[in-house]
Amino acid sequence: MQNLADSLLNYLWTLNFSSDDIGFDEDWAVKEIESLAHEIEHNFTDAERQALKDSASRSLARWLREPDEHGYTPRKLLKPEQRIFLECIASGKFSGPELS
Repeated sequence: MQNLADSLLNYLWTLNFSSDDIGFDEDWAVKEIESLAHEIEHNFTDAERQALKDSASRSLARWLREPDEHGYTPRKLLKPEQRIFLECIASGKFSGPELS
């Protein structure tokens, strides 16, 4: 189940942060995100939701890891909105933060 959760997280990441680069229609991407959020919240089992939360937690830990022996860490590459996205999913808020 963890592999599927990782794949779903990657897909959501792509829809949220790479759709312009890939050429996805913005309206379609928003509808897809909303549809997936509804599915996760209403049709996923508790175990499936937990697997997705765990996937987001692991991803966040990879992004925020301590520098290696050469001083490398991807922390500075993680944009604030990407961090919020992962934190929301890791905490079980699958529809993301409120838009201002």
